[in-house]
Amino acid sequence: MIFLLLTLAFPVNRVGADVILKVFTVNPSKEQTQKVSLRASLPKEVKLEDIIDKEDLEIGYDILQGCYAAYGEYELKPGEAIEKKIEIRDIWFIPDSEIEWVRLDLNKLFNLFKNTEFSDRVVFLTNSIELKLDQIIERQKDSPTDPEQLFSNYRENLKIMESIKADLMWGHRFISELRPFPAANVLWITVFIIISLGFLGVSYYVVWGKQIKSIAR
Repeated sequence: MIFLLLTLAFPVNRVGADVILKVFTVNPSKEQTQKVSLRASLPKEVKLEDIIDKEDLEIGYDILQGCYAAYGEYELKPGEAIEKKIEIRDIWFIPDSEIEWVRLDLNKLFNLFKNTEFSDRVVFLTNSIELKLDQIIERQKDSPTDPEQLFSNYRENLKIMESIKADLMWGHRFISELRPFPAANVLWITVFIIISLGFLGVSYYVVWGKQIKSIAR
């Protein structure tokens, strides 16, 4: 028998926080000493570099489940139970730096389209994105006591962040429809587009690239 219990070990502000995965197994026989297998699937976001401590457990990739798993085999006396802990770095949050970058990019778009035929649409875009950012921040403000809620909140925040990046790319498309700019502004706008789209491209590569590598292992 194997019992899984996720517990969270967070300081108040979650800086340097860890997630502790506790795994229990017991010898169901009341008469014989025997070897008992222990196996626990880790949350799908966890990569090898995120594991801080695994005690004497082995870690392998489960292709069918699409995630890493911890496993081991132990000789237990009749009715004996054993507990193992896996310490994992807290990766279930959107970094403040990414949120600040979105706000910076959004502010540049707002200023760029101010007093143009697209100003109303950019105001709507700005308000929509700010609302989504507030949703992310609110979810991350407090650390849930239920680990499954932590994972669920993070996955929902990821979806919101992807929709924000799609909104930003939509906003960047307005640039090509603007009336001719003074020559002095052309170079600045070109640099702005390249940097902004480059950041978005890297973000997508990091998020989806890791998943592709994990599947390929």
